[in-house]
Amino acid sequence: MTKQRYSRRFSRRDFLRLGGHGALFALLAGSGIGASQRSAGKALAAPAPANTNVVLPRMDIRLMATDGWMSLPGRRTWDPDGRLYGFGFRGVEPSETFASPEELIRKYKGRVQWPAPPLAIPKNVDLYVTLTNLGLEVRPDLDDAHTIHWHGFRNPNAVFDGVPEVSISVPPARDFPYFYRTRVEGTYMYHCHFEDTEHVQMGMDGVAWIQASNGNTYDDDGGTTAFDREFYMLLNEIDTTPHDNLAAVQEFVWSNYKANYWVINGRSYPDTVVRDQDLATYQNGDLAESQPISSLVQVEEGERALLRIASLGYEQHAMQMLGLRMQVVGHDAVPLYRQSTGVDRRYETSTVYIGPGESRDVLITAPAYSASLPGGVDGAGPYNRYWFRNRNSQRLHNGTEPGIGGMVTEVRVYPAGALGPQPGPNITV
Repeated sequence: MTKQRYSRRFSRRDFLRLGGHGALFALLAGSGIGASQRSAGKALAAPAPANTNVVLPRMDIRLMATDGWMSLPGRRTWDPDGRLYGFGFRGVEPSETFASPEELIRKYKGRVQWPAPPLAIPKNVDLYVTLTNLGLEVRPDLDDAHTIHWHGFRNPNAVFDGVPEVSISVPPARDFPYFYRTRVEGTYMYHCHFEDTEHVQMGMDGVAWIQASNGNTYDDDGGTTAFDREFYMLLNEIDTTPHDNLAAVQEFVWSNYKANYWVINGRSYPDTVVRDQDLATYQNGDLAESQPISSLVQVEEGERALLRIASLGYEQHAMQMLGLRMQVVGHDAVPLYRQSTGVDRRYETSTVYIGPGESRDVLITAPAYSASLPGGVDGAGPYNRYWFRNRNSQRLHNGTEPGIGGMVTEVRVYPAGALGPQPGPNITV
């Protein structure tokens, strides 16, 4: 049996003696960097070579915790006086190699990503998610630890749950492999649970889902939740004051929290609908580095799309689809229809209500494309436009910026054959 090798742990004195870089590089290289950064919309999932001596297939993923700058309308990363400070997780491509510790540090430390890379995991695998804490570049005086808490996951072992009081937290220049056995399909979230009020607000959260073995949303539904395309949407809101205070070495009283931005996948409208193909030129390319995940839903007429909607903010949200009906098929990784029991609690609605820490699995069916309906033209061709937005108009703005903003995105319906097969969740064409 081939045993996965993890590097030895070392003390802070060891880390400082090596200037930080050498120890961290040895830690990373020795552990076998083994998972994929979201690249042009690909979900983070990198199966390891099959091991015939284990009951379940093994999968390895590596995430790095760091800090950096994020972009919002009116707060662009290329503006030193306006950019927004944040924390985040970033994935590592399994094929990457580094000639020196300095090369690795230059590539990842200070390169925050929000939300964290999506974790798309097959059902019935042994999953190891190794978290490496790179430390903070903007605030090197802080020695914050980090954890991974897979929110809603049925974890029988508290050691791997990520709650620091009963689990393992990862200090700077250390790593820790979290173990999960993926038994129950559905949509989840993951986030840092160390000082979680601050760290989740700062950007340390992402979407995770376990894929059903039959390719549908849930196994025990007789194929009724089969879909042609899938998209994930992580809802959150931002109070920019604690972000600015932390960068300026100032305190923040969290009872004074008051959001002034509302985001989907780390972006607020109109950034939410920027296609992957336009990131290099949009706003000097700042979204490509810090917030690479689009919320644009592209679907051909007649197709069914699955929306995995999750919320890790502090507020209740009512997400409304204008002109299309939604069928809600799952709540918090629990199917609303089971073929084995005949119990059917699915429902249709135009508005999905979702609170902090909750998820919804929603199906939409694209109507026929019509040139007479409102829409536009993008790189994939002509489309009809349907809005998906927060029903609360007070959450449809960006700070003090003029015009519509906030928690808004679009569903674009194209003629048949315009898009081709979907390369992966949320990848635009």
